[in-house]
Amino acid sequence: MKKPYPDAEQVPSLWFPLVKKFYQAHYPSGKPNKADPIWVIKDNGIILCAVRLKRIADDQLLTSMVTEPNHRNLGLGSHLINNIHPALNAMPTYCFAFTHLVPFYNANHFTTIEAEMLPEELASRFRAYTAQGRELTPMRYIRS
Repeated sequence: MKKPYPDAEQVPSLWFPLVKKFYQAHYPSGKPNKADPIWVIKDNGIILCAVRLKRIADDQLLTSMVTEPNHRNLGLGSHLINNIHPALNAMPTYCFAFTHLVPFYNANHFTTIEAEMLPEELASRFRAYTAQGRELTPMRYIRS
């Protein structure tokens, strides 16, 4: 039987150095920012999974989602997204999913949208990222 995961916690500023270390170790391009809400799942004080919600105007971008490699493909990312549903539902939430992760995000209440459906500030970021050669798919969180 799979071990139940602890609930997600929003990172207090005191934990920021731990979150920064986690990202440096597992997703160096994730670049956490103290100003953005970061949610984590920890086990015995060790971060297993993290995600950042970056507010942009009246919207937010789910970004920098990462799971510690030894805990991947066990449902932890889905558990984290489901745990933070109230935060995701508080305002329009988008993500720029790596194309190979679209099925994961689809299974977690994100719907693929056309880039033209993004709010302008997000659309300009999306264009910049894809111009750099990143294979990304714009998605929006839709769950009541």
